[in-house]
Amino acid sequence: MYSVADIDVEICGATKCRLCTQFCPEGNTILYDEIRGTAYVAVDRCKGCEICVGICDDLAKHHAIKMVPIDQIKEGFEISKIGFKRTLVESE
Repeated sequence: MYSVADIDVEICGATKCRLCTQFCPEGNTILYDEIRGTAYVAVDRCKGCEICVGICDDLAKHHAIKMVPIDQIKEGFEISKIGFKRTLVESE
């Protein structure tokens, strides 16, 4: 199963560090929502490299990002022609 980054918005929102958005090697994959005050992942762009996990755990010491099988993402975002759209994956 393919894993993607999943951000705990409560932890991320409390820290607002944005380091993961700066270190992700895939453009427009981890972005920051100014209104919610947290980073989020475009699941269709995430390559599963885990660099963001290392940055969040080791550099920032926040532990807000985990790798999760893509079919277990409850609320994800995908890039569409008109911007981001929310995707809901239902667990079986």
